[in-house]
Amino acid sequence: MAAAFLVIKSAGMLFRVFLAGRLGAEGLGLYQLVMSVYLVFAATVSSGVCLCASRLFTELSARGKPAQARYAAEYCMKLSFFIGLAGGALMLSCADAAASYLLHDERAAPSLRLLAPGLPFLAVSAAVRGYFLARRSTLQPSGQQLIEQLIETGGFALVMALFRPRDITQTCCIAAASAASAELASFVYSLLCYRADARKTGAGREKVFRIGRTALPVLLPVSANACIRSGLSAAENALIPSGLKKHGLDVSEALSQYGITSGMVMPVITFPSVLILPFSTLMITEAADARARGDTAAIKRMTEKAVSAVLRYSLPVTVMLIFFADPLCMALFGSASAGKYLAVLAPVVPFMYLDCAADAILKGLDEQLSYFVFNTIDSVIRVALTFILVPVYGITGASAVIIISELLNTAMSLFRLVQVTSFRLSIVRSVLLPAVTAAAACLFAQALPLTGLSTADLIIRLSLCCIFCAGAYMLSLKRGGYGILRRRA
Repeated sequence: MAAAFLVIKSAGMLFRVFLAGRLGAEGLGLYQLVMSVYLVFAATVSSGVCLCASRLFTELSARGKPAQARYAAEYCMKLSFFIGLAGGALMLSCADAAASYLLHDERAAPSLRLLAPGLPFLAVSAAVRGYFLARRSTLQPSGQQLIEQLIETGGFALVMALFRPRDITQTCCIAAASAASAELASFVYSLLCYRADARKTGAGREKVFRIGRTALPVLLPVSANACIRSGLSAAENALIPSGLKKHGLDVSEALSQYGITSGMVMPVITFPSVLILPFSTLMITEAADARARGDTAAIKRMTEKAVSAVLRYSLPVTVMLIFFADPLCMALFGSASAGKYLAVLAPVVPFMYLDCAADAILKGLDEQLSYFVFNTIDSVIRVALTFILVPVYGITGASAVIIISELLNTAMSLFRLVQVTSFRLSIVRSVLLPAVTAAAACLFAQALPLTGLSTADLIIRLSLCCIFCAGAYMLSLKRGGYGILRRRA
């Protein structure tokens, strides 16, 4: 699953680089605004049904009722289609209003209308993905996302090669149409995989009495949280260019700075999560299974291992992003400004990745209400801080909002996770030693007598850092820690 995520994220990063080259910083900013509104609807129609299908199938299977588990999964798939249909109709009718009154840029409306028809297909694909994750089958969900990413990237590249768009509005429309086509392809692939799996297992279907009463307590809080959080995120994204204009920038400069941070820097920060995302996704099923069995010791043990593993991975990532921020952004986007913002925002990586893992475990432990409350509080604070800080401090204020938000959200999630699981963590082994190891590796790589700051040199330096950190981590697993350093600690 991690290998598939690596391919998917790599294709997505290449798409982002290609998009930045075709749109420029201003066009990329407009595209990010469009996607921020689309994600409100996409998250609302998909988040709840994915978790609902996974949770219901896992719990009924753990009780020895496979026929009821399959019925519950198919119920979630049917329900998801109608939820997606309603979401698509609403988005289509609100496209002009969202572009004019929320994004303050009417150029976004055509792209929003092109994205709306893909929502029903997205919702069903999410429910099927939840089913396969509950089955501990990672090949089908990974293939689904890989096909989606390849079609989106390939479709955009093909249309751009055949036609020459007049302006960034048409280019954004091409990107939106490619994304909607990718959702349709993912939907077809998902249903084919599910039918093949159903024939292979040969399990029957047994109706679950009043399944809605079981599904809704799982579906509604997660869907409501996704709607509120993504809605507040869209409001925050709309406030950033608006705040930058109040800070003294014109429309083009405001969209350009927004495009650099959200369209260039943030994708680089989230790219290394290729190992964390599948890990966190599978933790939902594992935690739900342990909860259904009442195995509190297993829950505590897996939580400790998960938190420690995320920290040991994310801290070296943070150090490498700080050390190589400038050459990395120059190699990818040809932007020196992006490197400066990447170095500032890189310290949020451990908190961002840790929050992802903590939220996944809380979902599996039936703590979606806590997840809903924490994320709502975080989103409200983000919007308020964006409204206050960006007009005064410009893009520096927007960076401060991201840092404050990640610290707060992670602190709340970890506090609840400690209450529920009573897990413990070694700060020396899980925090200090990985950070020191990564810093030493980066200093060594920077001191190498290479020819300069070319892309090839950057790849060599980063590769050496990764090998050094991976070797230290494997040694820690083999010897139960970092050898003498661990025993002294």
